[in-house]
Amino acid sequence: MKSLFCCIVALSLSACSSGTTSPPSEQAAAQEIAITSKSPEAIDHFKKGRTLLENVRNSEAADEFKQALALDPDFVSARAYLGVATPGAEGLKELEQANSSASALPETERLFVEGSLASRRGELDKSTSLYTELTQKASGDWRAFATLGQQLAVQQKHAEAIQALRKATTLNPKAGTAINSLGYESLRQGDVNGAIEAFQQYVALEPNEPNPQDSYGEALLGAGRFDEAAAAFEKAATLSPKFWNGWEGKAYTKYFAGDWAGGDEALGKARASASRPSDRNAIDEVAGFAALARGSAADALKRFDAAAQESGVTPSEVARMHLDRAFVYTETARYPDALSQLSAALTLADSGKLPPSAATNIRHLALAGRTTVEAKTGQVAAAQKSVEALQKEAASRSDNPLVQSSLHMAMGMLSVAQKDLAGAAAHFKQCTAQDSYCHWQHVLVADKGTDKAAAQAVRDELLRVNLRDPIFLYVRSKAAPKTAPRLTN
Repeated sequence: MKSLFCCIVALSLSACSSGTTSPPSEQAAAQEIAITSKSPEAIDHFKKGRTLLENVRNSEAADEFKQALALDPDFVSARAYLGVATPGAEGLKELEQANSSASALPETERLFVEGSLASRRGELDKSTSLYTELTQKASGDWRAFATLGQQLAVQQKHAEAIQALRKATTLNPKAGTAINSLGYESLRQGDVNGAIEAFQQYVALEPNEPNPQDSYGEALLGAGRFDEAAAAFEKAATLSPKFWNGWEGKAYTKYFAGDWAGGDEALGKARASASRPSDRNAIDEVAGFAALARGSAADALKRFDAAAQESGVTPSEVARMHLDRAFVYTETARYPDALSQLSAALTLADSGKLPPSAATNIRHLALAGRTTVEAKTGQVAAAQKSVEALQKEAASRSDNPLVQSSLHMAMGMLSVAQKDLAGAAAHFKQCTAQDSYCHWQHVLVADKGTDKAAAQAVRDELLRVNLRDPIFLYVRSKAAPKTAPRLTN
């Protein structure tokens, strides 16, 4: 998913050892990442889980890793993988436990575990450094390069990411997960045809897996080929009954095509297929923004309220629902209510109840949201203070492009409040390509100018690729004149 808290990296290993570790000379010759377990049966479950995880069948993968650990409770790589496959604080706990046992492992195995933990904690520079070292120590292992490429993509270091991913496919031309990541690199840069080509290759390599079809559907969605996208998403869903993502993708195609009832029906199937509370919560978020996109703020708020109260919801998800409600209140000019929700989100972010990466995400989004409200209500001094708080956050998270994007969004809104439209546009241009709400503010600023052709170009760029993202779903409904509904409270 690509949304407010996007960027979950699927990490992977290769090779295996049973019982003892190979001598240093043998490890150097193998040039692969070691796996240490006393149980061949546990390794079999691990390998099955690894394949499932690489194909984004996370809940099924977690079951396999749990079976591996039941056979060998000391299987550190299986525990690390279980942490990668498990969302939220529970997954972080598994990764921390794996890391505490990793010091005696072969160097390549230890580097993977340490890198995985750093990535989950949001320590992006550290994880990239560890994965870079991993590729040097395991230079013949395609999965090491795929993992590095995925991490570089998170940091939006696109040229370096593509280089690492292509190295992975050179080592293994059938490396589906690397080909998938290359496709997403094309899609992130607006090259839908390149993405379609990559995902078609992925489908050919893995015709019985749902994720290749899902990725292919996303590229077709980006290109506006909604009927073809819907067919690909539905095929993904039918290839695995637990692959709820396919139905969720089909819902986007219906919503973008203006078939709200069809989108709701597909989203209902997604929810019925989702086995984990976190997955159902993500689906509910899409449902809320779909309601907002069709003009019903009241329905959106009801959906977000219900999502926050569902059994199994985590503090991170409660905080996200605060942000989502604040978004609705901001768009409907209920500014005191928006500020109340943003304050609640910031309180949770600072409470110690959220994993570090989630706390960072909530904090920078809430500060950007608060600046937006203050700017819209003419509270320039307050907006300046919020920007200063976000600048401090960004200074400590220079490796996180999402934090930097939020800072540019906030500084753009402050410039709007200061009547500096050129300055605002300069900041909005620097938001990440996926930050559709920021680019929508750029459209609004451009519309205030006299150069109508330039303003239309900004709007066209925003709408050039359809994003599989709940906020883009709403932004598209506002930016595309033929589909724009009137919001009602």
